[in-house]
Amino acid sequence: MSIWRRGPVRLALICAKSLVRRFETRGCTKVREMNGARPGSRKRSKAVIIPSRNANKHFSYREAWVRIKKARGFQFYLEAVTLEESIIADRLISFLVYVGEIQKESAIERYSFGQLIQLWTKRVPQPVPVKDFHDLRSAVDEWRRRRNRVVHSIVKSLPGAPHGDVLDFLKEAEFVSFQGQALARALTDWVRKAKRQFIRTKSSSPTPTCP
Repeated sequence: MSIWRRGPVRLALICAKSLVRRFETRGCTKVREMNGARPGSRKRSKAVIIPSRNANKHFSYREAWVRIKKARGFQFYLEAVTLEESIIADRLISFLVYVGEIQKESAIERYSFGQLIQLWTKRVPQPVPVKDFHDLRSAVDEWRRRRNRVVHSIVKSLPGAPHGDVLDFLKEAEFVSFQGQALARALTDWVRKAKRQFIRTKSSSPTPTCP
């Protein structure tokens, strides 16, 4: 007997059951495919290397670099510049404490960015040539001045005085954030090498400018 003679209700039930069977079969096949793609596989988690000393500082640095990258990517240049200054100042403090220009018990908040550079100059009066900068210390000091202009000049001006174009400000802020990132990396590398050389020399002479 043809299924068309079984009545509309029975025909509807037959069609519904057929659709359910097809759906279940396809679903099971899909699950088998997914499970069979990598039998017994588990999602591997990336290993996180935890330093033996000052782990909190390590993770703070990681977070700072991640935020610098994101800030520059979204054109939040002032946030990038602020974080870059924090890294540069921290590396200067680390070096100055290591060579005895700043005591460990000192309140580092009382040292301005400019004062840290002055202490660096006192300890290393000669130029500091590195890979990408003819004189790292002069480059950091010049960046400090440009950083101050960028941070304070977006709206600050004398009443009635001509004000700069905001597009020019953004271009300058972008450049300062780009250079600050390069300086932070260069100074981090220099401080690491300077500490090693300071350990090797153990002399009373000023730390060499090209470690």
